[in-house]
Amino acid sequence: MFRDIARLMEKILSEMPPCDPKIIGFTIIGGMPDGASYPPDFAGDGGEGESDVEVVEGDDCIYITAVADARADGAPPYVTFQEDSVTLCTGGDEETVIDLDCEIDILHSFYNVQHGVIDAVCRKKSAPGEVARS
Repeated sequence: MFRDIARLMEKILSEMPPCDPKIIGFTIIGGMPDGASYPPDFAGDGGEGESDVEVVEGDDCIYITAVADARADGAPPYVTFQEDSVTLCTGGDEETVIDLDCEIDILHSFYNVQHGVIDAVCRKKSAPGEVARS
């Protein structure tokens, strides 16, 4: 049911006119069914073209969302920012490098891990001569 709601919301949001207010990404994580393993499948049914990481680009920021597993053996969930990429560890020893199409402001980019979800906000660098937005 949650997958159907997520797909319906995705369709509604993609057809909205480009005016304020803006909605950039969303996540619905329901309770786990009996016998399911942690973490739940973030991307839905794992079908073709789906990914465990959602990357959404806004005007000023790039938003990255994924399921985090704080109970995994190895490193806790974390994000490392580089000027043109982000290294994402959702828990354990495996890392994912996400290449970005623009440079980001490392000092003003941040992430948090809460309720089994890791969210990273990558603030875009201002072009020379452009006034930074807040």
